[in-house]
This record gives sequence, C-alpha cells and structure tokens, in this order.
Amino acid sequence: MKSNPLYNRTREARLHVSTHDNFYRILLRPSILGYGIGRETPDRKMIVIPRWKRIATAIFEISREWSYASGRGAIRRRAAAVVAAIAALAAGPLAAENWPAWRGPNACGVSGETGLPETWSETQGVLWKAALPGAGISNPIVWDDHVFVTCSDGPKQDELHLICLARDDGQERWHLRLWGSAPTLYHATKSSMASPSPVTDGRHVFAFFGTGDVVCVDFDGRLVWQRSLASEYGAFENRFAASSSPLLYRDLLLLQCDHYGASYLLAIDQATGADCWKTDRPDAWLSWSSPQLAPTGGADEHELLVCGSHRLDAFDPLSGEKRWTVRGFARECVPTPVFAGGLIYATSGPNGLTFCVRPGGRGDVTDTHVVWTSPQGAPFVPSAIVVGDYYYLVDDKGIGTCLDARTGGRVWRKRFGGAFTASPVAGDGKLYFCDEAGGTLVIASGTKSYRELARNQLDEPIYASPAISQGKLFLRTAGHLVCVGAER
Repeated sequence: MKSNPLYNRTREARLHVSTHDNFYRILLRPSILGYGIGRETPDRKMIVIPRWKRIATAIFEISREWSYASGRGAIRRRAAAVVAAIAALAAGPLAAENWPAWRGPNACGVSGETGLPETWSETQGVLWKAALPGAGISNPIVWDDHVFVTCSDGPKQDELHLICLARDDGQERWHLRLWGSAPTLYHATKSSMASPSPVTDGRHVFAFFGTGDVVCVDFDGRLVWQRSLASEYGAFENRFAASSSPLLYRDLLLLQCDHYGASYLLAIDQATGADCWKTDRPDAWLSWSSPQLAPTGGADEHELLVCGSHRLDAFDPLSGEKRWTVRGFARECVPTPVFAGGLIYATSGPNGLTFCVRPGGRGDVTDTHVVWTSPQGAPFVPSAIVVGDYYYLVDDKGIGTCLDARTGGRVWRKRFGGAFTASPVAGDGKLYFCDEAGGTLVIASGTKSYRELARNQLDEPIYASPAISQGKLFLRTAGHLVCVGAER
C-alpha cells in the first residue's frame, strides 16, 4: 500500500475553503441531495425522507458553518446562501430521482420512488429512444435533467465515447470522444471497453474504460483531467475486459483493478486526478465485480468491500489498509456485493455460495462474522438485490430465486425463461429483471409469494442494468438508450 503525503497535506488544506465552496458542498452532500433521500430502517423497510426534513437538514448544516466565520459581511453571505438553499430544495426536483452511479443510490439497485411504469412495448410507454454510437453494458446514470452514458466502437473497441443526453427528450447535449490507450480482450456481444458504469457527484462525471483510461468531465462536457492506468500500471489482462465500476467516497474516486496482471485498488483525488493511495493485490485475479461501501456504525465511517478471487475483503477507504477477509468464494467474481439492513450480501460463481456477513472485525472473520451461506440461485454475472426482508437473485440461465434475507432460507424459486446478464432494479413495489432478448419481467417485491405483474418486450437485446429516475426507467439496449414512463 502506498500513500501520497502531498495528498494528505492538500486534504488538510481543503478544510479552509471559501464560504461559497462550503455551502456548495453542503447542498451537494449525499445526505441532502442525490444519495440520501431513501433510507432504510433497522427492519429493512425503505422510507423516503420528506421534503421539509431535507430543507430543515440543509438549514441546520449551513447554519452550523456560521460558527466558523465572523463579521456582518460573512453572515449576510451565509444568509443569502440559506435562502438559495431553501428555494432550491423547495422548488427543485426531488433528490431521490437521481441515479448517480452503478446500481443507483448506495449501489443497491433500489429506488425510493413511486409511480414507476409497469407495462410498455416498442409502441407504448416509450417516451424517447436515442441511438448510441457504439457498444457497452454500462448502465446510464442520471442527475437532474442530465443522462450520461458511455460507449466504445472501432475494430479494437478503442474509440471511446462519453455522451450527455437531455432527460426529458433524449436530445444530445454533448459528446466527448476519446482514444483508448490499451484495448484488451472482450466478449463479442456482452462486453466492450465501455462495461464500467460512470459516476457523478452532481458537478463532474467520472468514467473508467476497459482500456485503462479514467477521465473527469464537467457537466458542460469539458475535460478536467485524464489518466491512462494501463500506461502507468500495465494493461488489463483478462478475457472479458475490465467491468468494475468506479465509486465515489468523500473526495476520492475508488477503483478495483483485479486481473491476470498486477491487481490493485486505487484511490484518486477527484479534483486533480492524482493518486491518494494504491494497495497492491498480488493474490487477486479474475474479478469483474465493483467495489461497495458498508457503514461500520461509527460517525460517517465505512468499509470498502471488494469481492475477488476466492474471498471477500474489506479495506479502509481513506487509507487502503486491509481490515478483514471472508474465505470461500469462487475463483471468478462478477456480482457486486449489496449492503442492506446492516448486513453484507455477496455471491460469486458460477455454482458458488451466497454469503451474508456482518461488517466490522479484523483479520480472517470467516468463522465469526458469516451469518449464513446458501448454494441456491448463485449467478455468474447478474448482481443480487435486497428489498425488505427478501434477497432476490437471477442466474444467467433465467432461474429466479428468493431467499429470506435474515436466515437464507428459500422462499420461492421460479424459472423466468431466457438468459440474463443485466442486474435487477427495484422501486414502487416492483422488481425489474431485463433479459438478453429485450424482455423485462416485472414482479411484485417485498412479498412472500411470487406474483408476476407484467412482461414487456423491446426489439433489441438488453445486457446493461436499468436506471430509475424521476418516474422513468432508462433501458440500454444493444443499440439505443430507451426512456420508459407514463405517457405525457
């Protein structure tokens, strides 16, 4: 593990930012905008934080900053910021409508929204359909009225694209084209150099490609910084290209880079693109999983969860120091771990186990922190999802399984039909499972019995996981981004 002392000094200096920056950061905090609108209770019931509570939170957070300033001018500036904050939160769109990263808020695949669509087809319920310039299985991300998606094309899939579309009509706002520095092997239909999903903090978009290139772009499409990890640390060596999606934590961009070559975890300064720490993983390989965060019970303290070869590891996200390990996973890991109800759910396959694990601990915690394991329903590619008291999986061959999230006992098992690569998403009492033939199975979520609500069909295959935002579903097909919702 390597730490950057310059970053540490810079991080301390950032505590002394301007008044305007303080308020801007407060307004963009996950607890106020973007990530924290939906919250779980201890019994895993999803609740939505009312608008008035979010306004009150904003006022409290901003007023707390006043204690660090003096003088009438400073108070007047802060008073103006409070007024602006109240107006923005009272009149602006709901923060719950953002889908800022891989699998949405908290990377769990669950939305707190209501009024989501249940039925659609090529001729019904499609609000707009935008052609994409290349391949990719990255899910689209949404922030307010911006939709971002990545693609790659060319003989080696090394022509990279980051595109911004208007949320309401799908019109292109800007299109950034880049050249990949080190294209690698990829699956002819299910992967490309645009398998990792981008992530946004509401001001910048961060995209990671299978070529080893990482970019930061502002909301106007201007390139802020760019790096080639392949040039610095070696090209990615695996048969399906890199697919691990980046993750934001405080002022860090976190990346999991496991492959046949030199595997490592990397924390990058969001503002400058410089390394903050790097932890080598010499005994990790063949992982396409994305990192996840789990709170540890302390004040704003988290563990960085990484599912890799034969094990699940936890690290300190601020330093890269390893904390604990759970053994018993399969050699190849694709699904992303899920955190829900105070527990970690992780699986690997094919034919692997699902592990339910308590966070915390030090060293090898296989014998002390594993709550339950189950061999049932483990997929190779699709990630699982927890809604209420139930843990849902679909394997690549279309077998759906529901387990009791508390005990791991089987609740039901059903043949959905078809083949699956996309991971499920949920919201408004519905679970959405997209298959490789372009179909979407909609079932009731949070209930003990299996209840099918609808089967919807589009004309192109779906390999990417959907996004949910502002009452709409965003479905990425093989050639288009499709927005589904209530007819206007």
